[in-house]
Amino acid sequence: MGKKLSTYWSDVGKGYAEVHVDMKHEMFYIKYFDNNDKRFFTEDFEGKSLRYVEDAAENWALGIKHLDESLR
Repeated sequence: MGKKLSTYWSDVGKGYAEVHVDMKHEMFYIKYFDNNDKRFFTEDFEGKSLRYVEDAAENWALGIKHLDESLR
């Protein structure tokens, strides 16, 4: 389990994304949630910087980054 660092709410009403850090494995990841607070996907970013992962979460929230619809 990791520590939550930030939250990005979707501008298009599709939920929110939380950026977390796993201190043990020194890795950042994003948890994606729908509007009912149900987590539908977790994306790992091994070897990426915090800035990179936060940009990915923000891009998803803005509708720029798309997840495979089969994940939902």
